Amino acid sequence: MTKIKGFKKNQKPKERPAKEKKKMLVQELSAEIKSAKTVVLLDVRNLPDRLLQAARKQLRGKNTKFLMSKNSVLKRALEASGADGKRIAELMKTPSVVVISQDLSPYDIFRHFKLNKQKVAAKPGQMAESDIIVPAGETDLPPGPALSELKLAGINARIAGGKIAVAKDSTVAKKGEKISGNVCKALQKLNILPFMAGISMVAGVRESTLYMAEVLDIDEKQLFDDLVSSCAQCYNCSVNCIYPTEMNISHLLSGSIMQAVGLVRESGAYSESHIQLVLAPAMRMQDALEARVGNLAGSSASAEASEGSSEAQADAGKPEEKSPDGEGERK
Repeated sequence: MTKIKGFKKNQKPKERPAKEKKKMLVQELSAEIKSAKTVVLLDVRNLPDRLLQAARKQLRGKNTKFLMSKNSVLKRALEASGADGKRIAELMKTPSVVVISQDLSPYDIFRHFKLNKQKVAAKPGQMAESDIIVPAGETDLPPGPALSELKLAGINARIAGGKIAVAKDSTVAKKGEKISGNVCKALQKLNILPFMAGISMVAGVRESTLYMAEVLDIDEKQLFDDLVSSCAQCYNCSVNCIYPTEMNISHLLSGSIMQAVGLVRESGAYSESHIQLVLAPAMRMQDALEARVGNLAGSSASAEASEGSSEAQADAGKPEEKSPDGEGERK
């Protein structure tokens, strides 16, 4: 056996400085991940560095930190941090960055990235997400080689007023088509940025719950409308099955009172609270009858009075009868 000079038996060889530094970095990152309440995995493949730096700056004051290193280092740190970290590490398939936070939830971080996307230029070979149309109008480009570049891209360009102008709307790429190099150059000349670029979130974990990006992609307006609809359905259900709650008790009581009133009117049942309802029809009939009888009595009395007056007038017009002896009527 060949002896190694300066190496003693049972002595472990010293680790290389780079390897030892890497090990310390893994331990440091693992400790930070373990102490965080929220851990998020980002896919930074093809992401412009300026967007990543802008995101770091925006979230710096929100107790949030970006952990950037080689994938191998990040993966080991995640695995060493515990069960939650292992679940995130399993999803690491592309160049990645880990974000940790004490205050923000996975949804807060996802929403921030979604709302802070920026327009970027097209690259050769990219798939058009929608039809790319160059609108008609004047440009700031002077006549020259730029005119040929625009025409090579399929743009209807010409010289007008000493500058290059687009004669009519020109579709340079349709949805799903690969964008050619000529089109990319022409779009850059015209300062047209057809794509939106932003940080892509893969997943996040908080309190041992894993949230995939698809779950966090929520339309807030649709969510609000769904909540309103659900509340209305719950309210109607509680009313229909007569399940009293603080929200529906007034509705239930008013409905019950109306039903009780209807029952009393139909059945003629007596109770102290509803006696007026039962007597009301009879009282109305009484008033009508009294009014009718009163009119008849008044008419009869008037007729009798008129007849008596006529008789009195007739008697007053007759001459006095004399007795046979020539004397007047004896008193």
